[in-house]
Amino acid sequence: MWQTDWAEQPGQSISHESPQVSGLAHDAVSAAYLLSWAEHCIECAVPDCYTLCSLYVQRRDRKCARFKFGILPNPQYPGLFPYGAEIIFRRWGKLESTFGFGAVTPARARSLDRADRTVLNGIRPVSSVIRGMSPHYRVNGAYAVFREKLLHGLTSGRTQTFDEFVIEVWNLDSTPVRLVLECWQDGPKFRTSITLNPGRTIQRIPAATMNVDLYGEFGVIRAYPENDAEAHLVFSWLDFVKYRRVSDGNASPDARPGTPVSAAGKVKCVIWDLDRTAWDGILGESDADKVSLRPDVLRTMLALDDRGILQSIASKNDHDSAWSVLQRLGVAHLFLYPQINWEPKSLNLRRIIASLNIGADSCVFIDDSAFERAEVAHELPGIRILSDSDVPSLIDRPEFDVPVTKESQQRRGFYVAESERQRESLEYGERYEAFLKTCKMEATLFRPTNPEHIERCLELLHRSNQLNLSTQRYAREDFAALLERPDALCVCTSCRDRFGDYGIVGFASIILSSGTLQLKDFVLSCRVAQKKLENAWFQWLSTLASANGYHKISAAYLKTSRNDVLRTALMESGFVEARKDAGGSQLELTTGATLPASDIVSISAESLALKSVVAEKPQELYSDTRESR
Repeated sequence: MWQTDWAEQPGQSISHESPQVSGLAHDAVSAAYLLSWAEHCIECAVPDCYTLCSLYVQRRDRKCARFKFGILPNPQYPGLFPYGAEIIFRRWGKLESTFGFGAVTPARARSLDRADRTVLNGIRPVSSVIRGMSPHYRVNGAYAVFREKLLHGLTSGRTQTFDEFVIEVWNLDSTPVRLVLECWQDGPKFRTSITLNPGRTIQRIPAATMNVDLYGEFGVIRAYPENDAEAHLVFSWLDFVKYRRVSDGNASPDARPGTPVSAAGKVKCVIWDLDRTAWDGILGESDADKVSLRPDVLRTMLALDDRGILQSIASKNDHDSAWSVLQRLGVAHLFLYPQINWEPKSLNLRRIIASLNIGADSCVFIDDSAFERAEVAHELPGIRILSDSDVPSLIDRPEFDVPVTKESQQRRGFYVAESERQRESLEYGERYEAFLKTCKMEATLFRPTNPEHIERCLELLHRSNQLNLSTQRYAREDFAALLERPDALCVCTSCRDRFGDYGIVGFASIILSSGTLQLKDFVLSCRVAQKKLENAWFQWLSTLASANGYHKISAAYLKTSRNDVLRTALMESGFVEARKDAGGSQLELTTGATLPASDIVSISAESLALKSVVAEKPQELYSDTRESR
């Protein structure tokens, strides 16, 4: 559902194309997860931002309008609902929905949306009258709270597993823009970015790869244009979906709209079970040193590889034990994205298929177990399924008769490097730091001299609450004076990873004193929260300080109701509390040591150096700042 509460017709009409046909018909979907997409701000710092932020635009409920005309229903772009959600993003605008609802049929979703919009149409005139009497009475706000509780009550308990997260979006601008999608649930779980060229983009993400429990603890999903782009987009689909099965007489997820469910002609990948299929017996009940491949299986595996047909594994086994056997037998190198664990076979097959970026109807799954074959057939009706008894004649089947070329014989090699990266990422599980290393995050540190950079740093200081050391809100002239101080090193931080560019995400001011660096300001955007950027940042500063004769870094932490998360992050980065009271604490870091988790983000700061400025006496920033407050 969409928060159309604040939708406004534009002052001048926005041109649209003729009515569009969605790439995914709503009747091809059996269930969708009820998300309630609403307007939010990336750098939200309420209520201070209402008075301090230069980007604040008052909405009818006095909150900040980060979308130019709200979320406007546009019937020319139907999807799950009989309209698309048209949005003109302002800077820092984002879409956000919490988890905590349940699964609904498309018809039920449309019915709930229709009822919601009917109620809103009745509320608007009443709300306008009451708001004229007093701006503190907000009928829409009260209804929003009631609506969330009602939807939760109507859908809670309606659990369902989903095939994919489908993004269908129309870029109405003339230039490409990148859309960021991320999920949080007790920390970051998933992040990707998608290029939206002018016109329609449809992207399908296997739901199993997003690492979220839709029925578990509190979580959120967000979508926003990268680099604060002011994009003009219409969303037809932005939903977790479960497709109708063949037994319902409709298409499956593996048969894209317009594609028949029947299997494709030639096979591109064979996915093997291990126990009682690739070898005799059960590995866990056998002497691993005596396990060997069935002769027909080995001959078939080598023939498939020679023909350029890819191979993988989906086996319920202990990964290390099974992989050691495959290595000993000299065939481990044949398999791409192997899934050896205790999860459902269909889930593992989805991961393999998504990683290879091929259709399920071009894959063959071989398993001796009738139960496993039935489970996969139910969840992936487009895939071809064979028994272990079919292996001896497998290579003679016409669907395996493919042209053999030099390029096809090298096909597996093309996948190997990417296969290794993906295989490791799927095994990380809760090892969050291992996942972060794969993101290849890079931070660039520099002095803010460009007017745009200076403005962004000032905005961070005004807007950020949670990751803000002093929460000092500088006037423009005071900030300009800070940048010019001869005893200050002012540092701007930008960041990117393999998913895309975060832009400028941090600012710090460091006062140079005798033997001590005093951290006056340190602020980070919530975009990089819990990504260990601060660990690498302070490792850089500690190393630089030690090399220039500074023995200690001192930070005056001013406690607020919202910034304890930064104090925790600094303590985890190696700081200790030298003094503490109700107003905050004096944090200190001894320079030169290796800090925890400081090797996850790479730092580039070639243009920055410390001046050898010696003050007569170190300033007590902690006391002075508290008095100024």
